[in-house]
Amino acid sequence: MMKIYPLPALVLITVGLWSSFSNASREKRYLFVNPNAPVLLGFILNMPISLAIPAFGKEKGRSLSIQSIIYEEEETPDTLYWDPAYEEQLQKLVIYFAHLELFYLGCQERLICELAAEPETFSPIAEVFLKELRQLYGPVKRSPDALMWRYMVAMREGFTSPIEACGRSYPKCPVPAKKILNMPVIKVWQFLASKFNINLM
Repeated sequence: MMKIYPLPALVLITVGLWSSFSNASREKRYLFVNPNAPVLLGFILNMPISLAIPAFGKEKGRSLSIQSIIYEEEETPDTLYWDPAYEEQLQKLVIYFAHLELFYLGCQERLICELAAEPETFSPIAEVFLKELRQLYGPVKRSPDALMWRYMVAMREGFTSPIEACGRSYPKCPVPAKKILNMPVIKVWQFLASKFNINLM
């Protein structure tokens, strides 16, 4: 059965359809594609830090046994005071150090110092560690017995001194960052990061 529309409705439908077709044709009229122009494709890769950090450490079979050359009385993070406002950041740092098998404070401080001294050399590991040492949640207890303060002092030492000074400032750790970290993997990451947008989450 044919449906009969009143005249005003037909006029509105006709005008609406004509308007749609005319708009579409106008849009097509200004569309131009150059087939000879280069096409730039971008990729974004987000990788969890928990997966990335172990890859930047020395391989298990070839890793340097740091524990065998550190005195047993060396301090560990759990023996120091943890600022309540920075407990989350400190927990992250302790986990990162555990992935790198750095359990003693002397080598942790030396690593932070060297990362701060040459962040470009150790990117992206430097950014991962140093971003947790920003003083964003109020004052930090200024004491050699406070873990956050010790880490921040090591970072400041790196910012203000050449990387060679970190070994002199933290003589209890005879292992430099370039022997703790897997530098060939870091170089590959830096090359890929220069070509693609790669971020650590």
